[in-house]
Amino acid sequence: MKKLIAFLLTVLMLSTMCTAFAEDIILIAPNPNAAPKTVSLQVEGIEGNVYYGEVAWTEGATALSVLETALKDAKVEYVVKDSQYGGKFVDSIGQDTSAKYGGYDGWMYYVDGQSPMFSIDAYALQGGEQVLVAYGDMNLVLPVITAQKNYKGQVTVQVEADVTYYDESWNASIVREPMTGTKVTVDGVEYTADDKGQVVLSAESAAKETVSLQVEKIAEGGAPLLARLAPDYMLDLAALETVLPFSDVAEGKWYTESVLQMSELGAVTGFPDGTFQPDGIVTRAQVANVLFKLSGGIPVNYLMTFSDVNQEAWYAEGIRWAAAEGVVTGADGKFNPNAPVTRQDLAVMLVRYQTKVLEKELPQTGEAPAFADNDQIAAYAAESVYLMQKAGIINGIDGSFQPKGTATRAQLCKMLAGLVVSD
Repeated sequence: MKKLIAFLLTVLMLSTMCTAFAEDIILIAPNPNAAPKTVSLQVEGIEGNVYYGEVAWTEGATALSVLETALKDAKVEYVVKDSQYGGKFVDSIGQDTSAKYGGYDGWMYYVDGQSPMFSIDAYALQGGEQVLVAYGDMNLVLPVITAQKNYKGQVTVQVEADVTYYDESWNASIVREPMTGTKVTVDGVEYTADDKGQVVLSAESAAKETVSLQVEKIAEGGAPLLARLAPDYMLDLAALETVLPFSDVAEGKWYTESVLQMSELGAVTGFPDGTFQPDGIVTRAQVANVLFKLSGGIPVNYLMTFSDVNQEAWYAEGIRWAAAEGVVTGADGKFNPNAPVTRQDLAVMLVRYQTKVLEKELPQTGEAPAFADNDQIAAYAAESVYLMQKAGIINGIDGSFQPKGTATRAQLCKMLAGLVVSD
């Protein structure tokens, strides 16, 4: 059995099943004060780290000779055996022996994040490499860590790995996958990665410039499934740039905060290509649906009689809800769902939403100077426009309101935020 295991471990060493880490991920943090001719060595056993540090390099040193030097200095027992298939393999370090779990588990090694094409005694080192020797089975993978900070300063850490799959002809394909269920320890606080391989750091941790980070995941059989990071691995939070959810919504725009607020509340979403399209026009159906989602998205039992609203359309429930609440009305038995909403109609809908759904009066704290085009505002919309202006929610464009102009997605978010966020 052990001969078979030795063969399989040798095959694993000769394969390229593990790809290099992403450029921003360092498995072993290099020591800037280390001598030029040293090798960074990390040894990870089943229960934890066995060795971590710089080992002197000499001419002709191999990955195995560096490992043996370190283990002897640390007084850690180990056993190296000859493989009948050529080369040597590490059979045990400390109490962790090959096939401890009765499967194809044992000690494997990596140099600079890759699985070499040589047995451990045949890999000649040049000095300066980062060597990892880790216990696991043939499914052991190396972590790829990324982190993002949103506009509120919330930091999300994602754990992924490049997993190798083989087809019936042993052709390899590599897929980057989230490491669901990984235990992530940040400055001593433990988290569990969700189905996306993500954890959200506490506000206290997110506010720091750097945090210590460790990851661990155990296979069903008990062997490590994910190689640990270096014992002093640090994540540089100060270097993270703020990531916004939409590629075309940049910081500093007059609408950015409102768009992000409405997105967080679930009222608006972006497009499949990652954009929000802030200057895109808004239809009457879209406004009804946005207000519907903002109010919880709970369907209502209401007979909707608009002849041009398809009961199976994506916007049907939103219009049904808005009509039931008295937020929208039609004309001549029609709603015109795909018609662009005018600025004056949007003001009317939002005032109705405020008074009928939120059951709140608009604050009247601002000034309401006459717009240059007041005479163009329809009689049914005049009061709503006035109230929105007094509340400081609409200010017009160059002294005019442009009541019949089409409203944009950014304008809708800005006006909505003035209603529901400022309370």
